[in-house]
Order: sequence, then structure tokens, then C-alpha cells
Amino acid sequence: MFSENSKNKTLSRLRIILLLLIVIYAFAISNEAFAHPAVLDVGTSTNQSTWVFKQQFQNTNVKFWMRVQRQGNLSRYGTFDYYFKVQVLRPDGTDVWNTRYGFDEQGYSEQVFSLPALFYERSASRSNLSFGTWKIRIALEEKDSRSEVSAKEYAFNFVNADSAATTSSVQAGPSDNPFPSPPFKYQRWDLKDWGVGIYDEVATGPDTYDKQIKVLRSAKTFSAKEAITAWSQGHKFGAWLTGPSVSTYRDRNNFPLYLFGYILYRPNGDADGKNPQYRQNSYCNNPGTAAFPFDLRQPGNYRIEFLIRERDKNYWEAASWVSIGSIDFTLTE
Repeated sequence: MFSENSKNKTLSRLRIILLLLIVIYAFAISNEAFAHPAVLDVGTSTNQSTWVFKQQFQNTNVKFWMRVQRQGNLSRYGTFDYYFKVQVLRPDGTDVWNTRYGFDEQGYSEQVFSLPALFYERSASRSNLSFGTWKIRIALEEKDSRSEVSAKEYAFNFVNADSAATTSSVQAGPSDNPFPSPPFKYQRWDLKDWGVGIYDEVATGPDTYDKQIKVLRSAKTFSAKEAITAWSQGHKFGAWLTGPSVSTYRDRNNFPLYLFGYILYRPNGDADGKNPQYRQNSYCNNPGTAAFPFDLRQPGNYRIEFLIRERDKNYWEAASWVSIGSIDFTLTE
């Protein structure tokens, strides 16, 4: 009798343990099913951040995209539980575009805007255009709660062509770079050169991420007038950094293995890109360039810090970025 009771107690304990294991397993599966999908890729098709507006302007179609992990972001009915959300904000913070899109079966979604026509059409008044820094914000949003899982912001400076001196032109400056590059190496990528100034950028050929730049002027001090004149003539004003050919560091999908981002410290103490969740980034091309926006009403001392990260990492915390170094320059009125 005692033996039979012991046997029954043992079986009861085993049933309880088995039931607990089933509950724990079901809970784990549930968590995995409803876990936020990893953002695999997010970006834009341009690195031009300043657009000079003319009444007779040439529009450029600019793509903004997001690709998320295919697993774990479908509901039990086979539909996505997340939206691709796109916002456009004027310099005063006014929300002039706020639209949600679905993802395709591969977890990809995109939105295309025509620039600078978007800014002209969405200004508060076409007789008094909203010049300044606009923001285009893209986010992964949960459908039911409308909470954002991940978001990135891209800043675009919309300037008046009339502010540029149409009779002046950009002259090639001295060939010496006033910004000597420090020794830096991260895995298979090493810094070869960097600088700030006015330059042209040309792709080296089809099916390549590598580029060549022709530096027209590199200096530690520029006037806002020089920058606007360069933009109005089709040149770029910004920063560049040069590394090895992309062919030396492609991933298994034949994409560049590394991304670079930057933090732009402004004279008023603000820092674009300080939050890694909103940091602008692009492939580490040879070279990589950043035509960064700045407020022409804020002359003073600027600093740009370059950072690098592995593209295939599925998180964007500060720990995933490695600082390359920083460059100081001055913008005058």
C-alpha cells in the first residue's frame, strides 16, 4: 500500500513537472512569435542633404526603405503586425506627411519622394517657402499599439538659390589637405584619408559602391556664401573619408560589410546623430562622404565625428559603433 502511494505521488510530481515544462515552452514560443523583428537594413538612396531651390528646378526621385527580418513578424493569420511609417516635418516641427505602409512577403517596404519638389509643395505657403532643415523620419511601428520599435531620421537643408552669388564660382584650392588623417584600422577597414570642403563625387563604374572624389577646396574655415555657391553649381560641401576598395570587405550577399555614420556637433550645443537610433549612415564606400546639413543662421565652430559599424549587426545601440575620430571646422557668415 505504501509502495503504491509512493508511486502515485511520483507520477503526480512528474505530471506537474511536465505541465510546467509545457507552460514554459509555450511561453517561450509565444514570446518568440511576438518578438519585435530585427531591422536588417534601413536607408535612403541619396547622401545629398542640402538642396538649392530654384523656380526652374530639376527633381530627383529619392527612395527611403526598410527591410526587416522575415521570421517572427507575421501574425497567426499570416499578416504583418508592423507598419513602415514615413513622416515629413518642416523646420518648425509641423507634420506635413504621416503615412503607414505595409511590408511585402520578404519584409521590405519603401517610399519615394521627389526632391526638392516635396519641400516646395509642402511649404506652408508657396509665396513664403519654408527654407531650413526638414526631416524625413521612417519607423517600424506596431499595428495594434502604434508604438515605434525602431526609427531613423534624415535631415535635408532646403536653401534659397537667390542667397548664392550667381556670378561667383568655386575655385580649386591648394592640394594640401589641412586635416591629416590619424592611423585607424577596424577589422578589414583602415582609414586612408579624410577632410572637409567642396568636392565632386563620381562613381568608378557600374555595379560598384566605390567612388572617386575631386577636391575643389579643403580648408578649416568656410563662409556660408561659399557653401551655397558650391551647392548651386552642382558641387558638394561636406566631409569625406577614404578607405580600401569595397571589394576587400563584402559580406556573403556581396554588399559592403561596413557602414559609417557621423555625429555633427553644432555651435549651439546640439549634436545631430548623437542618438544612434537616429544616426544617418551609409555604406563605407571608397570614399564615403557626408554632405551634412547645417543652419546658415548659425555660424561658428563645428565638429564632425565619424563612426563605423558592421552592417550585418541587427541592433543599433551605441556599443555597435566604433569611433574613427573627429574633424573641427568653422563656418562664417
